Amino acid sequence: MTAFIAALRKELRLLLRDWHALLLLFLMPSAFVIIMSLALADSFGDGQQLQLKGYLVSPDTSSAASDDFLATLRTSGLFDLESATLSAPLRLSGRSFVLRVHDDFATSLDTPGASGLSLGFAAEMGARERELIRAAVQQAFARYYTHLIAYELGYDDDYAREELLREGFISDLPGTSADSPNAVQQNVSGWLIFAMFIIAIPLSTTVIQERSERTLMRLQTLGASLTSIYLAKLLPYGIVNVLQLMLMLALGAWLLPLLGARGLSLQVNLPALLLMGLATSFAALCMASLVATAARTVEQATVFSGGLNILLAAISGIMIPTFIMPPAMQTIAALSPMNWALEGFLEVLVRQGAPGDIAHTCFRLFLFGLLIGTLAAFLLKRNNHHG
Repeated sequence: MTAFIAALRKELRLLLRDWHALLLLFLMPSAFVIIMSLALADSFGDGQQLQLKGYLVSPDTSSAASDDFLATLRTSGLFDLESATLSAPLRLSGRSFVLRVHDDFATSLDTPGASGLSLGFAAEMGARERELIRAAVQQAFARYYTHLIAYELGYDDDYAREELLREGFISDLPGTSADSPNAVQQNVSGWLIFAMFIIAIPLSTTVIQERSERTLMRLQTLGASLTSIYLAKLLPYGIVNVLQLMLMLALGAWLLPLLGARGLSLQVNLPALLLMGLATSFAALCMASLVATAARTVEQATVFSGGLNILLAAISGIMIPTFIMPPAMQTIAALSPMNWALEGFLEVLVRQGAPGDIAHTCFRLFLFGLLIGTLAAFLLKRNNHHG
């Protein structure tokens, strides 16, 4: 026990002295949380009304019909339209589509098969976004045309809205309106997981340096067992993971609201949150142990750890949310332990899940860590025997 405490004290001192590692473990994930939460706020619709920004090309000779349609379009609240010409530049970073109201809009209403509206899109716009804009314009036109039919039949706006449009026919299903994550919940969860797994870089480089300097061998000659030496190495990084969890939650709850983002609610099941943190930390530390025992040089450990973690983060839904991935990529994402951890944290932070709701996720993470840790222990003993 004395040898274990001495080794633990040594590892804590080494970690506190290595400010590069501390920057990697704390500042980089924190910066990602802040930047990505602010950058993706609109994509997640964090309490903001959806607004489609585009250009409007009005007819040269307006009519009562076109004026009424444009009034309906503006009152819908979905569009932010700026008057322009057909030559206006379309960019995803600005106004990404153009809506043209034809000069013969009024006569087109009475001509079957005629077109009274045209849409143009930025070249780089995706198919889903194009269909969303097209559906929104179609909805606005349908609203206008329904009111027009009601007038021709001798009815008023209330009749058109209540009897023909049947507004309110589609309602929110109780208990599901808050079941989608906002940008802060997504990024706090995702980059916390990334921070826990990136711990493999400082851990593996320390192990390799001590192995090359024969420090581990000297410790063993002094009576310290190989198991106690490595447990003493892992425990400080486990403490770092707990501190990372606290830091990320603090950023989401208190700092990001000051920057204009939605705050992270901490009204969650704390035992479930702690259980998710421990399961994720265990899996991350076991993977770090495998890298530390398998790599031969610091360069190998750095490249392999960094590359593997970036790859896992890319496919697991941390960098790119899984809900915008195609089905094939979502299937691949489900194979990543980072994705398991992300789904577990979202269960707790978004749906206020209890320990029972994340039990299967934690089991998968602990099982993954156990298998990886067993392999790391086997390689460690083999290397030590050959050494």
